[in-house]
Amino acid sequence: MKRNMLSGKIEEVIYARLERGEDFLRALWDICKQNDVKTGILLDATGTLDNVRMMRFPNPPREAEGDYIGIDFVDLPGPLEVSAHGIIGMGWVPDNLSPPPGISGNPNDTGFGAAGFTGHETPYFHVHITVSNAFETVCGHLLEGSHTSTDKNNTVHAGLSHFTVAIAKVSGAMLRATWDKTGFYHELVRA
Repeated sequence: MKRNMLSGKIEEVIYARLERGEDFLRALWDICKQNDVKTGILLDATGTLDNVRMMRFPNPPREAEGDYIGIDFVDLPGPLEVSAHGIIGMGWVPDNLSPPPGISGNPNDTGFGAAGFTGHETPYFHVHITVSNAFETVCGHLLEGSHTSTDKNNTVHAGLSHFTVAIAKVSGAMLRATWDKTGFYHELVRA
């Protein structure tokens, strides 16, 4: 089968520690902006969250609603152990479209889909996150509003966070999370 493929090279791996109480997704965007990461891979994210906001398949599954598959938007309280990985690209909206109704679960969500992007040529993360507590393990797509643990008693590591991410910066290829008149897709472009 002929596949749409493009190769790039990992330039560097960036390790970063998130601060206590930070919005996980916004922190990832900030790290990429500071390091000029336009395309890459979230290799790993390990730490704890006070809460997680995610988009996931419902249980039990629902029939498709309109053009969208049935999904749930959930906000789970913590503390939660976290493992996450995903792809990094640029949001691409060449037709200057607005996000369609029903693609976000909250007016505070960034517009275009799971882990969204705010518009044309803005950071895009497609992060699969798994969180667990003493009672359950849940997987889904990371959304804004997921905050790193604050350790309200300030008993661990003198107030420093142990939440750490590893991001691989890729050159030679561009991943565009494209929303145009034909719909949503990942476009692979030579950089």
